[in-house]
Amino acid sequence: MKINANLILEGNTITLVPLEMKYKEQLYEAIKSPDVWKDTWREVKTFDDIEQILSIAVQSKNDGKQLPFIIKDKLSGEVIGTTRIGDIDKANRNVEIGWTWLSPSVWRTKVNTECKFLLLQYCFEELKVLRVQFSISGQNVRSQNAVERIGAVKEGIFRKHRIKADGTIHDNIFYSIVDTEWNDVKGKLINFLEKKY
Repeated sequence: MKINANLILEGNTITLVPLEMKYKEQLYEAIKSPDVWKDTWREVKTFDDIEQILSIAVQSKNDGKQLPFIIKDKLSGEVIGTTRIGDIDKANRNVEIGWTWLSPSVWRTKVNTECKFLLLQYCFEELKVLRVQFSISGQNVRSQNAVERIGAVKEGIFRKHRIKADGTIHDNIFYSIVDTEWNDVKGKLINFLEKKY
């Protein structure tokens, strides 16, 4: 499993480019809305909060632990969010897809679906992983519905797994897609992407 830290993934409406600190201002503008963070265990209120998240992501990329991306609108070139492949376990051919935060302006569009399609396709068809995991806050019903909709299997709940800075305690719900399920999931994603929104 060879990870390309300079990987660019092109879709019909979005491009995933390697995350770099040079995008921090644009990303902050895209995802600074409190609505983006209210159902997560993260507390993001300031530019410094975003800068810290990006700094950790860049370090994780340099250490070979994660492959973080900036999501750009293909037509305008505008930064609309971020996502990544993380918890890379080369020995067992497992990864996690997540850390996906999108501008509310692209919610209920094809952006998240196309992100998942591009990342899953790369993981299963290029990296030849056996399993892709998703971990989602128990309070984030919207994200749970999104991964269930594409065919991810709910595996279990880590109860009281995360504590937010405001003291809120979150369960962590785990889902996965395994290699033998990829063709069915791929078909669903292609159908969703072909539908008009």
